[in-house]
Amino acid sequence: MRTDIVILAVAAVFAVVATGCRTVMGATAYGEYKAQTKPSADASQQALLARVGAAVKDAAGDTGFEWEFTVLQSDEVNAFCLPGGKVAVYTGIMTKFANEAELACVVAHEVGHAIARHGGERMSWSQLQAAGTLGLSLIGCGDQMQQIYGIGTQYGILLPYSRSHESEADLIGLYLMAKAGYDPEASVTFWKRFGTGNSSKLGELASTHPCDETRVKNLSEHMDEAKALYQKCAKKRGLGVAMSNGRPTS
Repeated sequence: MRTDIVILAVAAVFAVVATGCRTVMGATAYGEYKAQTKPSADASQQALLARVGAAVKDAAGDTGFEWEFTVLQSDEVNAFCLPGGKVAVYTGIMTKFANEAELACVVAHEVGHAIARHGGERMSWSQLQAAGTLGLSLIGCGDQMQQIYGIGTQYGILLPYSRSHESEADLIGLYLMAKAGYDPEASVTFWKRFGTGNSSKLGELASTHPCDETRVKNLSEHMDEAKALYQKCAKKRGLGVAMSNGRPTS
């Protein structure tokens, strides 16, 4: 009985600390990222991301976040958002965009993660998983049982939870880019061309992201709603400026 109380207490402490510190931790981590990976020196890239970020931020409304959008110099083909609204786009993925609307698709996806509090939730789940491992150790379970628990929670809870987050951020992002005045069809065009290389349902089971086919299907199924939001937008940007080699062409 006492052991059970200890386990619950540890889990509760992890949860409280995570809830109280997410935004601060996000800002701190963002500063560390920018110290390790320098911002792009290309003014045209930073200006384009700032414009897209401002449009998507306005579409999101009052979130209480201190938004910051930065292009980081790295060949990594990725983007991320930390709790509190710190969004970074690597120069590696900038080269994959054919136009401004495709950049808006990715930025809106990351903003979707932020306003849905996905970063903090993932942090909490990971900490609870760690608390569970500690609990097993406290009640005398050996390494084998702890490994089984780790694998079970990873594939049974954390990865499906992560994929659901990605799908949710896709839809939030789709609606946000449309409300920001960008043609939502650009999201399907981008993911069809770019994707993640994860094209199978079997591969999806071991992935943090839904497979490409699932992602495109989900976006397409909600395109009518996104187009309706786009049509209501007072300032339509369409596809925006064309892009080549990571930079706007005009």
